[in-house]
Amino acid sequence: MTSHSQTPPHLVIAGGGTGGHLFPGVAVAQAFERLAPGARVTFVGTERGIEARVIPKLGYDLELVDVVGLKGSGALGLARGLARLPRSGLQARGIVKRLAPTAVVSVGGYAAGPITLAAALSGVPAALMEQNAIPGLTNKLLSRVVDHAFLTFEESAEHLGGVSHSVPGNPVREELLTLARTFTYEPPAAAGPFRVLIIGGSGGAGSFNEHLPGWFKAMGALQSRLEVRHQAGRNRADAVRPRYEGFEGKVVVEEFIDDMAEAYRWCDLLICRAGATTIAEVLNLGLPAIYVPFPQAADDHQRFNARSVVEAGAGVMLDDSELGSERSVNLLAGLMRNPESLGRVAAAARRRGRPDAAETIASALLAMGRGELP
Repeated sequence: MTSHSQTPPHLVIAGGGTGGHLFPGVAVAQAFERLAPGARVTFVGTERGIEARVIPKLGYDLELVDVVGLKGSGALGLARGLARLPRSGLQARGIVKRLAPTAVVSVGGYAAGPITLAAALSGVPAALMEQNAIPGLTNKLLSRVVDHAFLTFEESAEHLGGVSHSVPGNPVREELLTLARTFTYEPPAAAGPFRVLIIGGSGGAGSFNEHLPGWFKAMGALQSRLEVRHQAGRNRADAVRPRYEGFEGKVVVEEFIDDMAEAYRWCDLLICRAGATTIAEVLNLGLPAIYVPFPQAADDHQRFNARSVVEAGAGVMLDDSELGSERSVNLLAGLMRNPESLGRVAAAARRRGRPDAAETIASALLAMGRGELP
């Protein structure tokens, strides 16, 4: 392995595909550069992943590999993916040799596999970051070859084959941490406006769009207190707005919310999916949330993510099938009539936040580049 003692640290962050994988990696990249001025960070992904749009705008170098996912792609997709593996493996070996990183970390997603494996086989210190309680297929496989795993949930370790691990939490974007440093949640007044923010992810959430308007209209006299901000997803807002006809509160339906920091500051209650990145942001801010796990998430990992938070009293979980049900109406009514309970949930959430996660991981990756294992 090439000696890096006289060269600036160079971190390669492998994987992505979705924001849930990519943005924790971006947070680590930012922390890595803060801790080691002059350091270099390179991302490796695919042209189909979100990284192809996001990373160049952030000013980082991006390398592309020709690889596709194998899980859930059907027999034909599996055959095509397997056929590409030799080529992607050669690409990965060439990228690792050319970049000569001091450390490589997988953030999950199928693009992480070839690069992290090539690095480990070349003697480059390699690690993985697992955001979810149930690890994805790529990180499960990579756990056999990496030196260390950085986890968000302790329970992930039982799925990773005994690899050395630590639990620093899931890194979040610097702009959210900046808000968290100056933000303190205040419960709404008992008889005043009650502001609900609905976030179904950047693509929206079909069941949220279909069932939440009816849920709010079923709140009886309480609906006049409700102020709703509903992110519907791209090209879906026009279909959602008519569903709020007859609603006696206030509502704004948007395709996408660009300033999430402002939206988080505005709300009294968040209704959202239970992706690991969303949960990390909510916990760092200390917001009360109703988590609705996406029922089609791989290995039902969102339910396990939410369960860990709920068991700590730091959130509430509602099944997707219960949206608009009598239980959901009673749940929201109880929260509106007892704002002190929101304050308790918010305080528990804040205690679960890990604002130092990115710097903890970046520091460990710098140490790995010097030959020191976490």
